[in-house]
Amino acid sequence: MKYFLTCILILLVLLSCGTPRSSLLTEPLFLMPNRITISHYGEETGGVRTLSEDVTYTEEVEVDADISTTEPTGLDTTHVYAIPSVTVISKARFAPVREGQVNIDFVIKIPKGFLSDDYQICLTPELLHNDSLVKLENVVLRGKNFIEKQKQDYERYNQYVATIIDPMGYDTAFINHTAVEQELERRRKTELNTYYTRWSQYQEYLKWQATEQEKYDLYNIQENAKFNRKIAASDKVYYNKLFRMLSMGQDTTLYAAKYRVKRKKLLASAPVHKQITLGTVPVKYRDIYQHGVKQQDIEPLLPEEKDSIRIASEHVMHERIALNEIKGSRKEEVFKRMVPAPYQPDAHYNATIAPEWNFNYRYTRPYPVKGNLKTLKLTLKGYITATDRSNYNIRRTDTLSYVISSMDELADGSLLTNLNFTDNQRRDYTAALQLLRNREYKRALDIFTDYKDYNTALTLACLGYNKRAYNLIITLGRSANNYYLAAILSTRLGDDQQAIQLLEEACKMDETKRFRADRDPEMSALVKKYGLTI
Repeated sequence: MKYFLTCILILLVLLSCGTPRSSLLTEPLFLMPNRITISHYGEETGGVRTLSEDVTYTEEVEVDADISTTEPTGLDTTHVYAIPSVTVISKARFAPVREGQVNIDFVIKIPKGFLSDDYQICLTPELLHNDSLVKLENVVLRGKNFIEKQKQDYERYNQYVATIIDPMGYDTAFINHTAVEQELERRRKTELNTYYTRWSQYQEYLKWQATEQEKYDLYNIQENAKFNRKIAASDKVYYNKLFRMLSMGQDTTLYAAKYRVKRKKLLASAPVHKQITLGTVPVKYRDIYQHGVKQQDIEPLLPEEKDSIRIASEHVMHERIALNEIKGSRKEEVFKRMVPAPYQPDAHYNATIAPEWNFNYRYTRPYPVKGNLKTLKLTLKGYITATDRSNYNIRRTDTLSYVISSMDELADGSLLTNLNFTDNQRRDYTAALQLLRNREYKRALDIFTDYKDYNTALTLACLGYNKRAYNLIITLGRSANNYYLAAILSTRLGDDQQAIQLLEEACKMDETKRFRADRDPEMSALVKKYGLTI
C-alpha cells in the first residue's frame, strides 16, 4: 500500500507540472535590451551639426500585481509588461530645398540581436508634417529560412489558384462528358436503326411499286387493245357504207356528220387507265409516296454540333461551378491566409539578413516641398515576422527633424523701396516676392524678369538656371547678398576658389552669412571640404 500511494503521489506531481509550453521564435525580441534606432547620416562620425531636444512620452498602463521584480528568464505571455515612460531625442538637421525637393537622408541601425535567418524585418519610415503622416517606402530584410518559407507559401497559393477554372473553360471542365458521349452514342444508334428501317421500307415500296405498276400496265394494254378494235370495227362499217353511197351518187354530208357525233361518244367511252394513286398505296408506304421520297433522300440523321451543345447544356455540373466561383471570390482572403508575408517588390530596399553582423542602412529619398512647409519630422515603425507566424511590433523610434532651408529665404524685400518703382510696379514686385516665398518660382520669374535685380538672379538659381543667374548677379555690384548668392552659384558651376573668395567677402560684409552657410549645402560642403573658418 505504501508503494502504491507513492506512485499515486508521483503521478499527481507530474500532472500538476503540465506540459511545458514551446517558445515562439520572436520571444527573444521582447527581452532585447537594445533597440532599432535611426540617426541623421554622418551623425555617428560627428560630421553633421544637429540640434537636439528631449521629448518624454508617458503612458499609464495597468500592470499585474504579481509580476516578479526579478529579471525574467523568458517572456511570460500571461502577464502584461509596461514601461511607464519613454524619453526620446529629437535631432534636427537643415534640409535645403533644391528644385522643389528636399533630400531625406538618415541611417537605420539594427543590432544583430534582431537579425535571424527565420525573420523578416519590415521597417516603414513615416514623415510627419502639418497634420499629415506620409509613409515612405519600406526597408525589408529577410532571412534565408524566411525566404524559403515565403516561396512555399506562394507555391501553396498558386496550387490553390490553379484549381480555379476560368469561366471561359466551364464548357470543358464542368460538363459530364461521359454522360454527353453516352447520350450521343445512344442517339447515333437510334438514328442508324431508324435509317435502316426506312431504307428497308423504301426498298419494299420500290418492289411493291414495280409489281403493282406491271399489273396496271398489262391491264391498260389489254383494255386499250379492246377499245382500239371497237373503234376500228365502227370505222370499218362507216367507211363501207360511205363508199357505197358515194358510188351511188348519194349525198353523204348528213351521214358523215352523224358518224362524227357517234365516234366522239365512242371515244369518250374509252376505258380509264389504271395507275398507282394514294388510295391504292398501302398505308405503310403512303408517306414515301406523298412526299415523293427518292433513295438519295434517305440518310441517317446523326447528331450535329448544335445537338452536342444542347446535350452538353443538359449535363452541366452546376454544384461544381458554384464551388469554383466561391473559390474564385475568396482568392484575396485565401492569399492573406496562405501568404501572411507577401513579397514587397516596391520596397525602397530589399536584402537578405546576415545574422552575424549588425545592420546599418543609409536611406535617402527626395521629398517634394509644397506650400509654406517649414519642418519635417521622421520616425520609424515596423514589425518582425518569424517563420512560425509569430510577430514583434517595432514601436516608433527616436524622431529626426528636418528644418526646411530654402533659397527663397534669401529673398531681399528691401528692394521694394526702390524709389523708381511706380505703384503698379511695386504691387507686381510684392506679388512676385510672395510667389517666390511660396516656391512658385516660374510664376515669380515671369514678373522678376522685367527688373533684372538680385531677386531675379535668386529666382533663376532656385529654378536651377545657374549660368543665367551667375551672369546676372556679377553685374549687380558689391553687397553681402550678391556675393553670397554668387558664391553658391560658383560652387554649382565648379569654381570653388572663386566661391571661397566670394563667401569670405560676404561674411565680412554681413556676419549673419556665417550662420546661414550651415543651411545651404553648397556652402556647408565648401566650408567642410577646405576647412574654412569664416
